[in-house]
Amino acid sequence: MRKFTQPFFAFKTTIVVLTFFVVWAAAGTGLCSATKTVAVIPFEMNSAQDLSFLQNGLFSMLSSRLSDAGKVDVLDRETIDKALAGAKADGLVKGSLNEGTARNLGARMGVDYILFGSLTHYGESLSLDAAMVDVTGKKKTLAFFEQSNAMGDVIPLVNSFAGDINMTVFNRNIDNKMYARPQEPNPALGGLQYAGNQGLYGGGMMAMQASQGFTTHFKAKEVIRAMATGDLNMDGRIQIVTATDSSLQISHLEGTLLAEETHLDYASYLRIIGLDVADINGNGYPEVFVTAMTINRETLSSFVVEYNGSSYTTVQDGLSYYFRVIDSLDGSPVLYAQEKGRGPYDGKIYIMTPVDDIYQEEKPIRVPRGTSVLSLDRGQVREDSGVEFLSINRHHRLVLINDAGSMEWESTEKYGKTNNYWLSGARGADNTFRDRAYFNPRIKFHPVGKDQKEKVFLITNNEIGGGALGRIKRFKEGRVEVMSWNGIALAPVFQTVPLQGWVSDFDIADIDNDGIEELVISVVTRSKVAILAKDKTSNIISYKLK
Repeated sequence: MRKFTQPFFAFKTTIVVLTFFVVWAAAGTGLCSATKTVAVIPFEMNSAQDLSFLQNGLFSMLSSRLSDAGKVDVLDRETIDKALAGAKADGLVKGSLNEGTARNLGARMGVDYILFGSLTHYGESLSLDAAMVDVTGKKKTLAFFEQSNAMGDVIPLVNSFAGDINMTVFNRNIDNKMYARPQEPNPALGGLQYAGNQGLYGGGMMAMQASQGFTTHFKAKEVIRAMATGDLNMDGRIQIVTATDSSLQISHLEGTLLAEETHLDYASYLRIIGLDVADINGNGYPEVFVTAMTINRETLSSFVVEYNGSSYTTVQDGLSYYFRVIDSLDGSPVLYAQEKGRGPYDGKIYIMTPVDDIYQEEKPIRVPRGTSVLSLDRGQVREDSGVEFLSINRHHRLVLINDAGSMEWESTEKYGKTNNYWLSGARGADNTFRDRAYFNPRIKFHPVGKDQKEKVFLITNNEIGGGALGRIKRFKEGRVEVMSWNGIALAPVFQTVPLQGWVSDFDIADIDNDGIEELVISVVTRSKVAILAKDKTSNIISYKLK
C-alpha cells in the first residue's frame, strides 16, 4: 500500500480546510443562497373613512423597504391581486388572513414569505397590526403591533416594522433618513385643491387664486383630442392649438374667450391624437408637430405645420412617427419620435434632428420595452438622482426610468387613459371586437410653487364602473394631478376638482400675458347621460397658477 508523505498530507488537509471556509463564507454572505421572494398582501383598512390611498401607500412603502436587488424580490401589486382573487374564488382564502391561510396562500404563489396585516383608525387613534410569515414554517412568524394617536405616525411605524423584518429575517439594516416624515402642508385654495387624503405624502407647494376656480374659455360641439400652446406667428401672443379628428384650430385669448385665428382642415381619413409646439428647426417660427393615425387606426400619418410669415403650411407629412417635444437640461426643446412598431408601446424612440426641413433620426434613447413617447417626459424626480425619464405604460402605471434605461419604480395606482386607441390583432367583420391599445396623455415637468422646484403634472381619467365595460373605455370624470417624490414614490400634492367626462390634454402657459401662468385643460363630455353615448362636446378651461 502506497503511503503519503507528511508534506503531501499537510497540503491536502490545508486544501480541505480552505474549501470549508470558502463555502462557509459564501453561505454567510448569501452567495450560495437563492433570492427570497415576498408577497405583501394589501393591508385591511378598518376605518369609517375611505383609506384606499393609505392601503396603496403601505404597499409601496413596504415594497420599497424590503426590496434588495439580487437578494429580496417583492412581487408587484398586479400579480398579488390576481393571485389573491384566484385564491378567494377557489375557497382557499375566506375572510381575513391568519398564519395558516397565509402559508397556504404563499405555497400556492410559490413565494418564501407572506406579509399581511391591518390598520385600524378610530377618531385620532391608529393601530398597525402585521405579521411576516415564513411559508415553510421553519422560522417563527414575526409579529408587529403598535398604536399611535396621530395619522402622520404611519411612516415611522412602517419604518420600525420594516427595520425589524430586514434585521430579523434578512439580516440587514436599512437607512431610514430618506424616509423622514414630511412637514404638514397648508391647504390650497380655489380650483386646485390640496389632495387631503394624501396629506401623509406631500407638502404644500402651490396655491391658487381663491376666488376664481377655473375659467371656461371655449365650448365646442366636437371632441378636442389634443391641445398645445405657443406663439406660432411671433406676434407676442400665445396661441392655443386644438385638434379635432382631422382639423386644427388656432386661437388666442380675447378677454376671457378664445377667438379663432385660423382653421386648418386635413384629409378626412386622419385621426389626430397628439400635438406639440416648438421651434426645432431654429428658423424663428415654432412648428406644430401633429401625431395622427389613419381612420383604420393601424397606420400612422403624422405631419408638421409651420407659419411661413403669411400662412400656415405643411412642412412634412405622411410620417410614420409618434411625436413628443421634451425639454433638455438647459430648457431648450428636443424633438422625440417613436417608430410605429407593432403598436403604440413597441417602437423604438429616437431624438430627431432637422436637415433641410426634413426631420431625421439622430440617435435612439434607452427606455424599457412598452414605453410610449406620447406619455414620456424628462426631469428631476428624485433630488439625489439627477435627470430621469417618467412615463405611463400600457397598463396605465407610472414608471420611473434611470439614465441606463432601466425601470427604477412603478406605481400601484393607475394614471392617464384617454379615449384615443389603436387597433391590433386580426381584422374581423366588426372592428369593435379587435384588441384596443389605449393611448395615455402627456406628462409634463414644470417648476411651480414657492420653491420653484419641478413637479409632475399628469392626467387621471376615471372609468365608469372602474373599467367594468371591458375593452371599450367610457369615463365618468377626469382631473389633472400635481405630483412630487416623497422619498418612497410619486404622490399627489394637488389636483384639480373632478371634471365631468375626460381630460384629453393640457398645457402650461401665460395665455393672457398677465405674467401669471395658467394650467390650460381640454375636457371632453357627452351630450347624453347614457353610459355608451358618444363623446360629442368639449371645453377649454384654465386655472391660474401662483
